Amino acid sequence: MTQETENHMDTEPSALDQLSSSAFSRRKFLIGGTMAAGLAAVTAACGGDKKVESGSSTTTAGDTATTTAAGGEGDLGVAAFAAGLEVLAVGTYKAALDAAVAGKLGDVPPAGAEFVKTAMAHHEAHLAAWNKVLKGAGKPEVTEPNAQLKPVVDAEFAKAKGFGDAAKLARTLEETAAATYLSAIPSLMSKDAIKLAASIQATDAKHVAILNFVLGEYPVPDVFAKTDKAAKPA
Repeated sequence: MTQETENHMDTEPSALDQLSSSAFSRRKFLIGGTMAAGLAAVTAACGGDKKVESGSSTTTAGDTATTTAAGGEGDLGVAAFAAGLEVLAVGTYKAALDAAVAGKLGDVPPAGAEFVKTAMAHHEAHLAAWNKVLKGAGKPEVTEPNAQLKPVVDAEFAKAKGFGDAAKLARTLEETAAATYLSAIPSLMSKDAIKLAASIQATDAKHVAILNFVLGEYPVPDVFAKTDKAAKPA
């Protein structure tokens, strides 16, 4: 395998590019990242140590996940954090769309505008799926993005001078989401939760490929999906 197939063509990683690889506990889901410009490590703990009684289960319709006693708070913790990621993605795409309409991103190709709308709709559906899991298990729905990650994303978006800059930020978010889902899957206990996370990971990877193409790079430079850009526990 050549060096070109292992790395993207960018030479200057952004703050979000410095998110490191993840590990996920079955009892807790923690996220932390080393950000640029001296940003401290981010930690968010979801779920807890409360045991779920045997036999309890909540099944959602369609392709959404099932939270069972086996999955316990671990699966619910992943669901809550994943929902926060999806809120962040939806908000970022919405900001990009608003900026494009206002003419703040220069010339936006029609295909680029269509991608933004489609990707935003995908993330809205992902958010709805995770919130259905949480609501079905008696947990509150997630409506706010991660409080630590949002300022970082907002700061990166503020630097965008054109559609290409916005596309690079979107790619970083999609890479981070895809890697985080891939890293989370081994910790999940529920078969349906695994299926949901895997199906979303695949969609986020497709988003990355499209954005690579838009940015003039080879769409799928990696031979295997990686977790190196996922969040890591503090």
